[in-house]
Amino acid sequence: MAERYSLNEQTLQFILEFEKGVEARKSYTTQELVDQFISSTYHRVQFDSYKKTPNSSMWYAIRRSNKWVRVENGTYMKK
Repeated sequence: MAERYSLNEQTLQFILEFEKGVEARKSYTTQELVDQFISSTYHRVQFDSYKKTPNSSMWYAIRRSNKWVRVENGTYMKK
């Protein structure tokens, strides 16, 4: 049986791990975070066939993390 992965769950796990190495007040665009996610071990090839994109999942992960603040549309800063 093939393993099933949740894009939202993997993106959240990525953000929780990624933010440990980010200093406070450092800003990233959503696209920069998505690019980091895609090159990480949290990204799975099967996500490329999903209707939902990593961009919307990244927003979900940032909101759930509660350690980021939106600076402007598409740009987030770590608290």
